[in-house]
Amino acid sequence: MGTALIDFVYATMRKRVNDPDSPYWLPKVLEKIRTPDGHSLSPLKVDEWQLGALSGDQGATIAGTIADAWWIFVKRAFKQAKTAGVPDLPDNLNAFISQPDNVDQYPTLGLTGITVAGLPNASVGDLTGVVPTQDGYRGTLRVTAAAYDSHGYQPQITIDGKYQLDQHVVVIDAPRGSGLKPPTQVVLKGLDAYGVDWPSQQIEGHGQFLFTVTGLAFDVDLSIEASGTGAGRTAKVTIHSVAIAGTPVYTLDKDHLTIEGDTVTDLTKEVWRNSAVAAFNSPDAATALTAKLAAALNADDFRTQFSGSVTEQLGKALDGVLGTGPLPADGSVPPAGDGPLEAYLFDRVRASLNDTGSGFYPPTVVRSSTDPKLDPLSIDTIDLGDQQVMGVSVNFTLNDVTVSGIADVLIPVGDAALVAEGVDATLRFGRISQTPITVKAGVVATFVKSGDQLNGTMSTTAQQPSAALGLSFSGPDADALTIGLRSLTVSIDPGRLDINVHVDGLPDKAVHDILNTSEIKAGFIQGVQDGAAQRKDDIAKALTDNARKVIAEKLSG
Repeated sequence: MGTALIDFVYATMRKRVNDPDSPYWLPKVLEKIRTPDGHSLSPLKVDEWQLGALSGDQGATIAGTIADAWWIFVKRAFKQAKTAGVPDLPDNLNAFISQPDNVDQYPTLGLTGITVAGLPNASVGDLTGVVPTQDGYRGTLRVTAAAYDSHGYQPQITIDGKYQLDQHVVVIDAPRGSGLKPPTQVVLKGLDAYGVDWPSQQIEGHGQFLFTVTGLAFDVDLSIEASGTGAGRTAKVTIHSVAIAGTPVYTLDKDHLTIEGDTVTDLTKEVWRNSAVAAFNSPDAATALTAKLAAALNADDFRTQFSGSVTEQLGKALDGVLGTGPLPADGSVPPAGDGPLEAYLFDRVRASLNDTGSGFYPPTVVRSSTDPKLDPLSIDTIDLGDQQVMGVSVNFTLNDVTVSGIADVLIPVGDAALVAEGVDATLRFGRISQTPITVKAGVVATFVKSGDQLNGTMSTTAQQPSAALGLSFSGPDADALTIGLRSLTVSIDPGRLDINVHVDGLPDKAVHDILNTSEIKAGFIQGVQDGAAQRKDDIAKALTDNARKVIAEKLSG
């Protein structure tokens, strides 16, 4: 079977997970996720993200711009100190200039009080890279964020909070060179009272920020496996990791950006604003934001809750479709190429066939079938062939045959097996209320020699017959599921078969004795077999229609 079963289950659920009218709609499922310590995705709140140093040419530019802004602040402080009469200050600062620290040269960006809104607004895509594991399968599921522009959702993710942009700056001896210089050795005292640490200072700008994020998608590495043993088995989903897929775009809302800081003045605020914008828009910041977001979603508590939520949804779907009847304790033996997950799912099917509340309970399937009707089942004609009646050769033909009592049927757990071609199962009739199978028909008795005909009726009963079915399954998902009948073999115990035929002009007892010989019974059984085989396509259609209907109804909630 390979990955066909897991592909089928996933394709069936994917439609529901991406349907806003479904109880399995992903945004509503994700909104309910709560970690034991109260964290959720709606919204995701994080205390702190340190994005680290912003390096490269853009980082160097930001650092230089901040150093220039700081120098404006230093010169104003120097002027105030001179006016106040601080001693031992030079006439001016022309011999000096500012620059980023020669060792710690790049700015760093840190975020606090972070709120990520809109993460539950997601849809699922393809399940790829599916490979077998010891107990099931493992693959990668693509989840796309900001998927819907309806139901109260907006097609974007927002990240807001507080930021702090730090830069280590120094005073150097003028002029600047081609590279960064060490701090000046000249000591100036008295500027500290005006907010300046000479010749080296760690300065910062801070405020509020708001991002919008587009193009955000996740690759979720997960496994779906059978867990437990015997009757206690379940299907378990485990989220192993969540990775950011592609390159999301972070767009800073400049109108929401505020600038504050001890060295930020009216003269330098715009410089700081431009530096903050450049910092937020830097590749390093985007990379760090992506990594921090991935790390937050990859935290053990969230992955545990994701796993539990998806397992719960899968269990809900299986319980809804297949019922909650007890599993066979021994378990089925899967054919080569299949494993414990296939066996578990098939055992769920076997259990549902013996659950009176299940939509797959055989009597329910038979009674609910109307196109075609399965009980009574109609067969056009059964030819019993030429028989000797009191020395005369007579051909018996059954017309307008109806077979009733079919609804009194079970498929015991032990009579269903998972095979490479699909499923083999044996229907056992008359096992619930001991209802016999009754075959009624019009009878035409044709005298072979003369061609004369006599008409009559037949009512025949068979106690607890059986029918072996070979079922095949195809279709990408449950909505397109097609059940085929690979084989259909009727089995009737001749000793529990009683053929009763009344033909005007022929003695009932003589006809009964003749038609209940082993040869006639064998012909009758073969006739029923042939008639049933003629209806294979109709029976398969009834099974297909019922399965599609039951699954659709149960998954609709």
